[in-house]
Amino acid sequence: MKKTSPEEFLAFAAGVLGVASLTMDDACGELALWDSVMHLKLVMETEAAYGISIPIERIAGLKTARDFYSLLP
Repeated sequence: MKKTSPEEFLAFAAGVLGVASLTMDDACGELALWDSVMHLKLVMETEAAYGISIPIERIAGLKTARDFYSLLP
């Protein structure tokens, strides 16, 4: 399976968060719509969309879109 491109992931994450666009350096708490509730939604949607499981102890360490992207297979 081909790894998802950064652009594809950013479009996916922006859709989940309900924003027009994201950069890899955008972070939870820096964008008005990316609060703790949306952070958990992004975790769950990323797991479902990419068939991965994010250990609960890693969730707090996920700060930026780049952090999420690094988990993709």
